[in-house]
Amino acid sequence: MTKQQYQLWILEHQSDDYILERKNEDLIQLDTSYAVASVQFSSIEDNTLVEISIVSKKDERTKFYLHFELKEEEHAKKLFDEMVETLIRLKGEKKVRVLLSCSAGLTTSMFASMLTEAAATLGLDYEFNAVSYMNIYEEADNYDLILIAPQIGYMLNRLRSSLPDHLILQIPTAYFASYNTGETIQFIQKSLNDYCRKKNENKKKICHCKKSQKRILSIVIQINKNKQRISYRLYNKNEVLDENLIIKPTYRIQDLYDIIDTLLLKYTFIDCISIATPGIVNDNKHFVEAYTGSIIDIHELFEEKYHISTYVFNNANAACVGFSLEHPEYSHIIFHSQPFGVGHGGQGIIANKMLLTGYKGIAGELRYYLHRMQLSDDENKLIWTEAGALEVVTKALLPSIITIGPEAVAISCRMTPDMKEIKKTLSSFIPEEYLPEFYSIQDPIPYMLDGLAHLADEII
Repeated sequence: MTKQQYQLWILEHQSDDYILERKNEDLIQLDTSYAVASVQFSSIEDNTLVEISIVSKKDERTKFYLHFELKEEEHAKKLFDEMVETLIRLKGEKKVRVLLSCSAGLTTSMFASMLTEAAATLGLDYEFNAVSYMNIYEEADNYDLILIAPQIGYMLNRLRSSLPDHLILQIPTAYFASYNTGETIQFIQKSLNDYCRKKNENKKKICHCKKSQKRILSIVIQINKNKQRISYRLYNKNEVLDENLIIKPTYRIQDLYDIIDTLLLKYTFIDCISIATPGIVNDNKHFVEAYTGSIIDIHELFEEKYHISTYVFNNANAACVGFSLEHPEYSHIIFHSQPFGVGHGGQGIIANKMLLTGYKGIAGELRYYLHRMQLSDDENKLIWTEAGALEVVTKALLPSIITIGPEAVAISCRMTPDMKEIKKTLSSFIPEEYLPEFYSIQDPIPYMLDGLAHLADEII
């Protein structure tokens, strides 16, 4: 399929749901009141690279992103259709959804109703709801902004640490005490604008990989209830040559092909592909297809297709190796990965500077024993409260610390950002003199990416 054929096919998809417009010879946009979808074309020699994205107008967040080499007609059309489906689904989202919270949710419920009326009067597409503080975590992903009442203002820093991807503010006392809806809405508007501006500032990427003579592609697959994310970095020696994040409602093996095809188009060659995925990895065969649920042997499939050495690792193991690169002073490390809202996490373990994967890759798979640790409730319920998450994480760590005797424990769990709490709880079981140093990890992905590159470099 040629670029011109694909563009003509796209332009035939006029709809009442969006305004379809060709901006120039390389850009087609689908514009709505709530988001903009873009199909961007670029040429590399005789090949065409296509980037598809959706950016929300309310907070400038990317809701959908992928890229691919334009080759197969059916695949290209399927990706466009998937983008349109995602764009139309966003129509159901209010422009701004605000969650209010206090200790019981009663006073904020009244204020939320008043704010809803005030926003309607002002012609603003805002939605306000209220919950008790205990339910914030379960509801957070459904809202753009969280406002807490002054009486629980002491929890602001804790919430920000637990929910780093959310804008969380305390309602100014004067506004809340007088139920001043006008000033509160202005406060919300200014805060959102400031947040979007700061979020778009570039962050320096740090690479902890040891110097290698190889060009290694690291890919991390992340799974959650709302969307799937695939992060990747292409390392050239110990520098990051290219990196990006694919965001889609679901994923399939073709998404990995698109990443590899695009990078090969841009950079000609890759020495090695290293992939991190959740779950047990045995003999490089673990890739769970979202649509079929089948396990795919990536090692054999990719090496046959690309003739590039390919390896697959558990994501917690990769993160543990990445952390060890940043902290070479430690010989014994546990990296506890607890995805948000998931009752059982996983652990990567290094002993005597060697990664422990265990028989058939079972090492660190907490799901097989955690529910037998005399928890006060089901782990899938406990993980939604701070006290419950603390119980789950510490009881998951207890047998590992006793068995391995680590010098350092890195914890990636949004609900337990306070390492002093972790240490205090564990000290009721283990004398404090035997406890390791604890590190709170806000974003485990850079550690996974670096760890993958290092693991592959050790093999090839």
